[in-house]
Amino acid sequence: MTLNWTPPTENTDGTPLANLAGYHIHYGTASGKYTQSVTVNNPGIATYVVSNLNPGTYYFSVAAVNSQGTESPLSSEVSTTVN
Repeated sequence: MTLNWTPPTENTDGTPLANLAGYHIHYGTASGKYTQSVTVNNPGIATYVVSNLNPGTYYFSVAAVNSQGTESPLSSEVSTTVN
């Protein structure tokens, strides 16, 4: 599964984002129930391939992480079915 996202440019309060450190990709086999995660430690990356998924439906959401380790609210959820 290839995920793509648009890097954020603002904090949730509308101020410019100056300390983006990376992303957390959360996913699982039930909507809103993310049992696995991947950390992307490069804020310049906006694409990630989640591989080795068993057959089934998966739900994904991405959060930005700042240099203090604070995670943003989750993005909108997307799903895919692996055959």
